[in-house]
Amino acid sequence: MLRRATSWGLSLGVSSSILMSSVFATAGVEGLAPIVRAAEKMLSQEEAIKYAQKWVTIPGGYKLRSARMTNPDDDYYYSGRSYWNLTWEKNKVGSIYVTIDAVSGQLSRYSNYLDDEQLGGTKNKLTEEQAMGAATQFLKKVTTEEERSRLSKPNEYAGQDDYYFRNQGQVVRFTRMVNEIPFLGNGFQIILDRSGEVISFHREWYDGKLPEATKVIEIAEAEKKWEEKASPSLVYKDLAGMTDNYQQGPGTYELVYGFQNEDPQLVEATTGEVINLFGKAASKKTIKPLGDTISKETPEKRLITKEEAQKLAEQYVKRLPGNYRFDGSSGGGSSSGPGGISERHWSFDFMPQNGGKKSDEVEVDINDRGELVGYQVNPNGKFEETPKKMVTTWEQAEESATELVKSLLDDQLGEIYLIEEEPSKETLQSYADNGEHYNIQFGMLVNGIPVEDETFRVEVNPETGVAESLNKRSRLETRLLPKAKVQHIEQQKAKAVIKEQQKFQLAYHQPVPEWKSAKQSEPFLVYRYVGDNGIVKAGTGEWYSFVEAQKKQAPSDIDEHPQQAELEFALRRGWMTVIDGQLGPEKEVSRGEMAMIMAQMADEREFRNLRPSFDSDEERFIHDFADVPSSHPSYAAIQKNVEYKLIPKSGKNFEPDRMITRAEVADMVARMLGYNNLLDKPELFKSPYQDLQPQHIPAATLLSAHDLFKGKSATNFEPDATVTRAQIAELLKMIYDQQQERH
Repeated sequence: MLRRATSWGLSLGVSSSILMSSVFATAGVEGLAPIVRAAEKMLSQEEAIKYAQKWVTIPGGYKLRSARMTNPDDDYYYSGRSYWNLTWEKNKVGSIYVTIDAVSGQLSRYSNYLDDEQLGGTKNKLTEEQAMGAATQFLKKVTTEEERSRLSKPNEYAGQDDYYFRNQGQVVRFTRMVNEIPFLGNGFQIILDRSGEVISFHREWYDGKLPEATKVIEIAEAEKKWEEKASPSLVYKDLAGMTDNYQQGPGTYELVYGFQNEDPQLVEATTGEVINLFGKAASKKTIKPLGDTISKETPEKRLITKEEAQKLAEQYVKRLPGNYRFDGSSGGGSSSGPGGISERHWSFDFMPQNGGKKSDEVEVDINDRGELVGYQVNPNGKFEETPKKMVTTWEQAEESATELVKSLLDDQLGEIYLIEEEPSKETLQSYADNGEHYNIQFGMLVNGIPVEDETFRVEVNPETGVAESLNKRSRLETRLLPKAKVQHIEQQKAKAVIKEQQKFQLAYHQPVPEWKSAKQSEPFLVYRYVGDNGIVKAGTGEWYSFVEAQKKQAPSDIDEHPQQAELEFALRRGWMTVIDGQLGPEKEVSRGEMAMIMAQMADEREFRNLRPSFDSDEERFIHDFADVPSSHPSYAAIQKNVEYKLIPKSGKNFEPDRMITRAEVADMVARMLGYNNLLDKPELFKSPYQDLQPQHIPAATLLSAHDLFKGKSATNFEPDATVTRAQIAELLKMIYDQQQERH
């Protein structure tokens, strides 16, 4: 048996006799079921609400907006349970979500997106010790003493899959312990805001039997097998996207070594077999592109018109078997990436030349960059879901999907590979029963290296074997990745870094569920590396800790600042971001950074009137500035500002790195408030400020009249003075408050 420090349960005063009798009572270790589920009687809605109000506080002003009970088959977490999902809202600003076990009344999940009246600034940042104390007190309220006796110390084990975060506060995890062995992923996660208020709770507890650690191989043998066969993937990973740090801009993918779900990384403790997170036997995967053609590197493409897109669609449809004639356009749409830059696409319909039925029609989608982003057979019937016979095998479906990709994307086959992941028989049957198509996944490569999460899918009809749709919309950031080869360390060196940072030990593992899994997988014992969760930067061999990156999302430089509340507000709304634990309240704001801030604020529902509608393709064309290449961090945000008319389409240079002036801030804010048509009419205004040029008078006068951005004195506006992040945060908060009153 592994030995470790006194468990958190014992430190709370739980007797060792209770622990021993609980843990070793049976030949197999029973999963803890704190509240007996006798007779499986379901709670009524009223009973579920009472339980929710018992576990968490529902502040005044919040009204119940929805109450829905899920069936076991609908449970996303595959636990086989039924839950009541309850939602309270306050003026569409604050939201509280509570999930209650429909039989026991246990609190399963809780999220509190508080309204801003409840989120006032605090003078001191919550320390990790204070967060652990507050989390412990909340845990005492919502769990049983027996449950708590079987937990690790707070944050003794890092989260295994909670990689993505956005200024969400202090995270405290309590990992379930069985015979002193951690059951990673089982236990409780609590998130607290700066004031120590619990804003999120997550319970994950397997109720079935767990195997004992009596017939496991020696740790030395397991470690040798890991050394021989474990294989972390070399991938491009969006580290900036993990922290939602939009200020790092596009193209911030880094080359890293890290374990993907399908990679061999665990040693099954009884057989010594090296497996992946799905619990399946795994071997080192080989990535083989579908061909050798590489698309041209033209990141600064001119946007095309709808007419040009139609001509491209006509060229693409010629790559398909048979002959087709154009049958009109069926509309289109637009989307925007993390930075805000928009991408428009159009849909074009084609019918077989020899007639054919409406179901033989195909639709081709082309975006304004001239790229194929979608293909669909029988677009009018795409939402029909009727049970299908599994005539086509998964291997045949992969072949059909690959042939379609090779036909339509033959100019970029060196950048595409098939992701070989055959679902279980149960999953395949569920596709057929629900009238769904097989989803064949393809990944994207740069220099032969996969780009994490950059995938597209082809849907294949399981009855006919026909690949009926392709959906391919890539992010702007991945288009900007350089296609020149990058030097990186070897995999063995990366594994050595992992071994330095983590500890090899025995742990319980519950396989990652497949999509459409019929039931929750049974846990088993594995040997694995456990500890600080992270990845290895392939260029330097440096360890990148997810835990440390998460901690750096809390600013350490705004406590007791005069504008602390406003800075925290801007941070919560996502208008500003923290870099390495610093918000920089006294840092001057550049023109590029101001464009990023305004691009984020423009997404608020109070400014939905800004979203552009174009009467012609010419209006939609990008206004490129010579000094803002597509690789610049603020490129996407500046283009969004141009589209939203917060920046006029004029001038050759934007000077994104120059500090913005007060006059320029006033101009951008006046445009956001809808005064564009008045900003070139200084003769209409009588300004109290004597130091303004005529072009600055309208914006400065309007904002001063709104009590938003007054002069430095009664007679001087100081238009050429710079502004700090704290001053911008204060201005944005006032704008937001006024817009709230108007709406």
